[in-house]
Formats: sequence, structure tokens, C-alpha cells
Amino acid sequence: MKLSIHHYSEVDSTQTVAKHYLLEGDADEGTVILADEQLSGSGRFGKSWDSPIGGLYCSLILKPHNKPIANYSQLAFVIAVGIQKALHSLLPALPLTLKWPNDILINAKKVGGILIEIEGKDVIIGMGINIDSHPEGSTHLNEYFYTPQTIDDVLKPVLKSVWETYQDWIRDGFEPLQTKWLKHAHQLGKALERDGIKGRFIGISTEGAMLLENESGEIQKITKLG
Repeated sequence: MKLSIHHYSEVDSTQTVAKHYLLEGDADEGTVILADEQLSGSGRFGKSWDSPIGGLYCSLILKPHNKPIANYSQLAFVIAVGIQKALHSLLPALPLTLKWPNDILINAKKVGGILIEIEGKDVIIGMGINIDSHPEGSTHLNEYFYTPQTIDDVLKPVLKSVWETYQDWIRDGFEPLQTKWLKHAHQLGKALERDGIKGRFIGISTEGAMLLENESGEIQKITKLG
């Protein structure tokens, strides 16, 4: 595992710092930006990510230059599988599910999220996991552990598992990891409505779109959250 960790006490956003590293040409693959606190953490579509001290906030720079850029959308699911595996290793009984397209849930409440940003041929993977506290409606890891987990307790297995899962994707492609993601998919097989489209959630496409099957058996792809 060839990861280089740059640790900050406070940043606006680890994603912003990672972009600066790339802009300055000072970021090999495996560069990790870790912060104790983010002042302007963000999620998909510019939504804010509450990032007080006590959570895990990091960005990982990847350079999958042997893959078509069109396949980079698969990485949200690849990384989710890696995080799920890491958290499961810490507590096998943890009731984890993966919510399309980029959330980690415990008992159907959000405990973590993933943000994928493409910079040229490079990718910045933003990862946030609630450890000691959570915003209203979410949850955090230490609600489920007898022995409270520290950031370091969570960071090491998460980075190891994410890196290994990324290498699996580089070597074997998306299909095996797509199957693993679906094994833990939140609401798979349930009737849902997204973007005004109703149907049963039956899977994800090779580009990561949600597949909904309507009453007529037609399958429609949803590419963004409704």
C-alpha cells in the first residue's frame, strides 16, 4: 500500500487541498489529505457536510490512467465496498448497508459518504465517516461500539481496504465489485421513486446508474438523486 498521508488540523475542505496538490504537480497516486476538522466540507451537488472534530475526513488522490474516464463513475461503488469491508472488520455485527449512489448507512441512517471529483485524468475521492457525533437524522460509529473507536482506529483499516478494493477494480474490472455492492444495497428489490420515475430497484448499470423496473417490465436508468 503506497499511501502518503498529509495531516492538517483544520482546512476548508480536504478536496480543495487535494486539488491544490494536483495543480502544483505535487501529488503521486495514493496521496491522502486528512483533516481533523473541515470548515466547508461538501458532498454531492455542493451540499454541505458537517465536519466537526471527532470525525474522519480525508481525500485520496487516484490516477487510474489505464481506465476510460467514462468508467470513473464506478469508483463511488468501488470505494463504498472498500469502506463497508473495513467497518465490517471492526465490528462484524454492524448493520451496514450501501445507499445509491454514495452513502454508507447503519440501521438505515447515514454514517458516511463519498464524493468523487474528476480532475483531468485524475480522481479525488472524498470520504467522510461520523465517529463521535452526527448531524440530526444521521448516526455515528461509536453508538455501536463498546470500546470507542478513535480516528486512527478507523482510518487505518479504511485506507487499507479502499486501496485494496481499488486495486481489485484496476485488475478485475467493475463486475465483481458491482456484485459485492449489490449484496449490501439499501432498498434493493423495493419500490422507489426517483426523478418522478416509479419502479422496483433491481440493480445498477455498469456506469453506476440506478435501474428501476416499472409495472410493465420496462427498465429505466436513474443517473442522479431525485
